[in-house]
Amino acid sequence: MVEMRDISRPPAAPAEPEAPHRPRRDAPFAPASDERPLLLGHGGKLLVERLGTVPYEPAWELQNELAEQRRQRRIGDRLLLLEHFPVYTIGRGGDEANLLATPERLREIGAQFLRVDRGGDITFHGPGQLVAYPIVELRDPLDLRRYVRSLQAAIIDTAATFGVEVRAQDGLIGVWVEGRRKLAAIGVRVKRGVTTHGLALNVNTDLRWFAEMIPCGIADKEVTSLAAELGHPVDMVAVEDRLADALATAFGLTVTGARSGPIGPAGSSEQ
Repeated sequence: MVEMRDISRPPAAPAEPEAPHRPRRDAPFAPASDERPLLLGHGGKLLVERLGTVPYEPAWELQNELAEQRRQRRIGDRLLLLEHFPVYTIGRGGDEANLLATPERLREIGAQFLRVDRGGDITFHGPGQLVAYPIVELRDPLDLRRYVRSLQAAIIDTAATFGVEVRAQDGLIGVWVEGRRKLAAIGVRVKRGVTTHGLALNVNTDLRWFAEMIPCGIADKEVTSLAAELGHPVDMVAVEDRLADALATAFGLTVTGARSGPIGPAGSSEQ
């Protein structure tokens, strides 16, 4: 029998949709787990692409292309590992006064200056610095703070593998040695759930490049590298391997390799 509604009473109001639960800003950091995943593709694969040394702008365009493919579910989660030719970049809202080099000085030292769409202030990318660009899809509701702390955790784990103790600093992005020397910078963007940009870890970087700017707009801090802390150069491939594994663990993924070299239109490496 079909139950009839009492037409003498107004119909019940539709239930209000439940608002998404936004993460608390003061919540303690929790690594990705089956109980509390960070990424939409938790438990899946992280394809690592090693691009060598590349100019900044083509790599930026590639990130945006791959991010759009990830949103369309045409590719899975990706990690780009690379080095850049010398370039100073400044994020949204960053202060260009933190670049000390004049245009003439930039030409003299052979470096670019670009304003980009990540968060954060000014930073430097160049040879000897390992740059990691995760192109991954976060779960909804987005927890950007937890994502950034996952990047920090991966850097801390990587540095410890090579005998350098670093930690995060309250109120500051990146990771630091003894709270004074910055080893790695972080600046990210999330658009429609997918991340671009990422982190820059100084491995064998020539630290004289940082004299041309106020790093991250913080005048009373220094910059360092793994090589500077250890007193000898560090094998870049070994750092790449460790950072890829640490990021995959932080994201709740498993590393799968790809051929090194240029990336084609669909995201796969080409010979």
